[in-house]
Amino acid sequence: MIVFIIALCGCSVLAFPRFQNEIPSGGEVPHPCKVNYIWRGVGHLNPLGGGDRNPFGVDFNEAGNIWTTSLCRKDSDGDGKTNGEELGDPDCVWSKGTTPAVTVGISHPGVCTPFSDPACQAANSWVDCDIEKLQCDALNEDGMQNITVRFPETEVPSTATNYYCMLFELPSDDDYHMVATVPFIDNEEVMHHMILFGCDETNKEITDTPMNIPEPCGMGPHRQCLTMIGIWAVGFSGECVHKDIGFRMGQKGYRKAAMQVHWNNPLLRSDFTDSSGMTIYYTSNRRVHDATIMMIGQNYLAIPPGEASYTVESTCTQYCTSRLLSDTVYITRALNHMHYLGRQQRIEQYRGGVKLRDLTYDKLYSYDSPVLHEFENPIELRPGDELKTTCTYRSIGKDRTTLKGDGTSDEMCYGFLTFHPAENIQFPYCTAWKGLDICKFHYGQEVDGCTFRIFENETHPDTIRLAIDVFERCKAFGPCLGECKELINDNKCLHGDIADFYKQYANESREHMEFWAAVDSCKTEIALEAFQHDLSNCRNSTSVSKINAGVDEIAASLSVTCFSLLVSLSMRP
Repeated sequence: MIVFIIALCGCSVLAFPRFQNEIPSGGEVPHPCKVNYIWRGVGHLNPLGGGDRNPFGVDFNEAGNIWTTSLCRKDSDGDGKTNGEELGDPDCVWSKGTTPAVTVGISHPGVCTPFSDPACQAANSWVDCDIEKLQCDALNEDGMQNITVRFPETEVPSTATNYYCMLFELPSDDDYHMVATVPFIDNEEVMHHMILFGCDETNKEITDTPMNIPEPCGMGPHRQCLTMIGIWAVGFSGECVHKDIGFRMGQKGYRKAAMQVHWNNPLLRSDFTDSSGMTIYYTSNRRVHDATIMMIGQNYLAIPPGEASYTVESTCTQYCTSRLLSDTVYITRALNHMHYLGRQQRIEQYRGGVKLRDLTYDKLYSYDSPVLHEFENPIELRPGDELKTTCTYRSIGKDRTTLKGDGTSDEMCYGFLTFHPAENIQFPYCTAWKGLDICKFHYGQEVDGCTFRIFENETHPDTIRLAIDVFERCKAFGPCLGECKELINDNKCLHGDIADFYKQYANESREHMEFWAAVDSCKTEIALEAFQHDLSNCRNSTSVSKINAGVDEIAASLSVTCFSLLVSLSMRP
């Protein structure tokens, strides 16, 4: 049975995201007393929307649920600032789909602010400022022990996004299971999330790294600390794992771990410090199974601005699970993860091409109020099953493309699955990059026709020969030469998603940049030829002249690609 932390009325869930588009900054209104929280249901008493309306919601409803000059100039919450001033439209000139004149210092038009002002206390008596405490029976269990691991007081750099990691030792006097974690947040102004990674202490790099000293690191696993064993994000009160599982630590488990923190400092302040951390609860009363966490999702995002709904998909494929899993595993918990553009996310399980269930379905996703989907009866995941992740975003008000990245102003599309037994998985990551199955880079020899193990090896004779041919036949930043186009068409590593993947992650040396600039000299011509080839195949199925005579009939008989091509062609002047 799935236990949802948050239950919402279906009608409200469907209604309020549409109304966000009708007001400036509709998806960016902050919670007045919970730092880093967004008040998604701007016109409702419930921060997530639905139910009774607050003063602004009443006025918005009376205005016909649209942004009018009168509504803009009104002061719904009586705090001395107009609704327009609070939402970034002080001159009441905003129109739907555009970016407000002011995008910083946004406040809630239905809540009296400043929230701490004594004059606002009576008006704001309905606002809940409490953070829910973790409910976990295991914390009261006989023999339960705990340690608190915190960063020493550390200066937060005056840059928007920072990842810092610190290695520390876990108790190793006995064989333990970690069964719960509770965050200790020192500076809630900057704290975005924390992850604990179990470390392979046989690796010399880990052995030689000083303990308890924070240092800059990337957003991925810290060196040889690859396995996630704990997660905290804004909105979580902590973690409490399934009664039958625990993360093994001590004599037969992890003896060292890395704590990674993500600091978000969008105002670029230089006076911040932080000493946040986690309290880890562990016991020698070990559970039945060792647990681990697997990450799935999409590593490539490019979300266009001004979109009311933009969807991205990713699949943990049959190929991947057949190799990652040595036997059946059992999922006890699933968590969706996007950032502030995220509006809806679903993880689906398939077997033999048939959908079995939704592991997660957040119809109304909120980064600030994550929903843990917990399974009292664990879900069986077999080798060969597929896991499809679908993320939907809203980019109204953005004036540029949002990419996948570390910061809260960037985006992500991931799912985190907790399961057991840990020994049945070889590698706890199953992600995609565009349409590429990243597992194939780990287990295979070829990806989309590209023999990547040779292509990645710059000392391989075939790779050296290819580089010489590219520089001889192609001109960087020059015209597309026939011999260049022939060479690229004959090598699957030089076009399509696989080429884009290598270009994005290539070493930024001058030689590498010139290599890909030479390859790209024929990019437009090759894309045009592919389009013309697809169009020719479509013309063999039907004629363009029929497009206006029977759209429904044609659509029923053609592939989506052909139909799209024909419609596009018919609309050309």
